[in-house]
Amino acid sequence: MEWKKVRLGDYISIKSGLAYSGSKIGKGDSILLGMGCVSFKEKFVETGARPYDDYCDDRFVVKPGEIVLATRQQSDNLPILAMPAIIPKTFEGMRVIFGTNLYKVENKSELSNRFLFWLLKHQHYFKYIAGVKSGTAVQMVTKKNVEDYKFLCPPQGEREKIADILWSYDNLIENNTRRIRLLEQMAENLYKEWFVRFRFPGHEKVEFVNSKLGKLPSTFCVANMASVIDYYIGGGWGNDEYSDDFPVQASVIRGTDFPFVTNFDVSTCPNRFHKKSNYKSRQLYDGDIILEISGGTAEQPVGRSVLVTQELIDRFEEGKVICASFCKLLRLKKNVVSPYFFYYWMKYLYDTRIIDRFQLQSTGIINFKFEYFLRKGLVMLPSKPIMDEFDKHIIPVFHEINKLAQQNELLVKQRDLLLPRLMSGKLEINR
Repeated sequence: MEWKKVRLGDYISIKSGLAYSGSKIGKGDSILLGMGCVSFKEKFVETGARPYDDYCDDRFVVKPGEIVLATRQQSDNLPILAMPAIIPKTFEGMRVIFGTNLYKVENKSELSNRFLFWLLKHQHYFKYIAGVKSGTAVQMVTKKNVEDYKFLCPPQGEREKIADILWSYDNLIENNTRRIRLLEQMAENLYKEWFVRFRFPGHEKVEFVNSKLGKLPSTFCVANMASVIDYYIGGGWGNDEYSDDFPVQASVIRGTDFPFVTNFDVSTCPNRFHKKSNYKSRQLYDGDIILEISGGTAEQPVGRSVLVTQELIDRFEEGKVICASFCKLLRLKKNVVSPYFFYYWMKYLYDTRIIDRFQLQSTGIINFKFEYFLRKGLVMLPSKPIMDEFDKHIIPVFHEINKLAQQNELLVKQRDLLLPRLMSGKLEINR
């Protein structure tokens, strides 16, 4: 049977989400999904799901295996407009509600959601959405925009084979991702054991004394942020043009100068490229810290950090990386503080919301008061032998995380090369 050109709306319909009450978020037995569950690189982001305590009609409920789409996006740095998320099996038996910034794909056809998901990840669909979207500061699509999308539809047998191939890649990626999360959790647990509960090697012989951060081991000290940072500078920016293949999940798109690293997942973030001569002052090196300083939201405030390692830099084919304009590059005095320890200290400040005191909110956008952070921010400093011992335990974990991340990059590249060929019929599938 031949492939035929069809309209998506003849197979599915698009439904709007619940206009929810913000005061009901954070408690209750229901789960509310927002735009945070949608990603241009993942099937579903669980941090976009929050407890919700209010009744709603069943038409706003979604089940595992169903698909939702983001109705809008606020930044090209997170290209999620009309991108799909598929509800995971972990929500089986729960009442899951999709919110007003999501559309539900109501599928009452012979097309499987397994196939539809990858159809909506196809570059052809992405380009179509880019041509019909509206708005500048906030970009949006209508239900009709999505339903009017036309594509080449293969026969059912080929559809299922296409879905099987693409999901097999994704299963391998998910397995690696789970291993990465376990390693990250191991590293965080070690940090908390040593530097939150203070059960580091030899702690039994150490007395506790009062400090600006409460009672600390006598071998620790407290310093201002400015005293441990040797150099800092704001990120740069490039032109706003993406490659024709965007959002191909590749670290570097050839033919450009220098990729921008953001505080997000640097292996698959959308890359912008610097065309000016000031990259040298912003170029990242092993041990640098990237701090997000602007563009935060109530759901995801600013203040997140990334530790730059040589392995991370080497994942970019050109080996030259700078940070984006909404970040700060921090270069530490390495004879004073370990970059690994400092990264986890910053993560601790973020996770415990201590860092909130350095945030400034205006017109709904949360920015970071960086100069105030330098003057008033404090960092706990263990003795150098303890920091060195911590590095010996943590560095191998980072090596393994980078190794798995590299494997995932290769799998993602292979999958994304296959995706347009499979969806266009250019790659023949054995029948």
